[in-house]
Formats: sequence, structure tokens, C-alpha cells
Amino acid sequence: MTTNTLIQRKVREYEIFLNDRLRVDLQRAWSERDRIFSEIAEYERLRVTLNTLDEMYKNRKETDVDELLQTQIDIGCSFFAQAECSINNRIFISIGFGLFCELTYDEGKNFVDKKLPYLHEQEVELSNKIAHIKANIKLVLEALKEIQTIDDKKSETTISPF
Repeated sequence: MTTNTLIQRKVREYEIFLNDRLRVDLQRAWSERDRIFSEIAEYERLRVTLNTLDEMYKNRKETDVDELLQTQIDIGCSFFAQAECSINNRIFISIGFGLFCELTYDEGKNFVDKKLPYLHEQEVELSNKIAHIKANIKLVLEALKEIQTIDDKKSETTISPF
């Protein structure tokens, strides 16, 4: 096998690694980080909602036991339906793996306060992973450039001017 053929084979291997592995890993990491960003935003909205509901519950009059809260509920694909629910001091919160837990507003706020730092840690880890993958992509691209430059120089030196 000639040196030129070996170099071309190496170039193909690097290109396959770059396209089939590194770029796919980068896309997965970006998708996962976007999911984490969405989850963080959801928990921030939950925190605001819990604070609002807690204030409403604390400020309600004892005589208004049957007071109803008018709200809208997302029934999917950003379609909302009008809803009424009684004001009490409990809420169901998804705790993961399809499980929901009935918590008081204070317990819910405590849960959110513990969940958000965990999500921010995951965000930082994924950002570092993305930076690492990008560095590897740059390294492979530089290696490909160098291999192809060496190949071009060899081709020039093997051609005789006479």
C-alpha cells in the first residue's frame, strides 16, 4: 500500500469519526442542555405560581371556605381550557419518573429551592461537555488540515520538474 493511500484512509477515518461521533455527541449535548434550560424555566414559573397561590391562601377570609380560583389549564399543544379549583394549601408537583407528590405550598417552594441548584449543576456540566466536544472537533479538523498539507507537500516533492 502506498503512503498516499494510507494518508487517504486516515483522512476518511478522521472524517467518519468527526461526522458520525463528535457532531452527533455535540447535537445530543445541545438537545440535553436545551431540555435542562426548559426545565429550569418551568421550575422558576412554578416558584412564582407557588408564591402567588400561597399569598392568595393566606389572604383569603375564613368565611370564604368555598372560594374558587379561576385559571386556565394547558391541555396540550398550547391549547388552554378555563378551569375552576378551590383554594387550598396543597399542590401536586412532578418529582420525576412520572411520580407526583402532594405538597403544601411551603414544601413545594422548598422542593423547587433544592431542585433548581441541581438543574443548574447539570447545565454547567453539559456546557463543559459541549466545550470539550467542540475542542475535540477543532482538534480533529486541525489534524485533518495537517495531514492534507503533508499529503500535498509529498505530492509536490515526488513530481520531478524534468
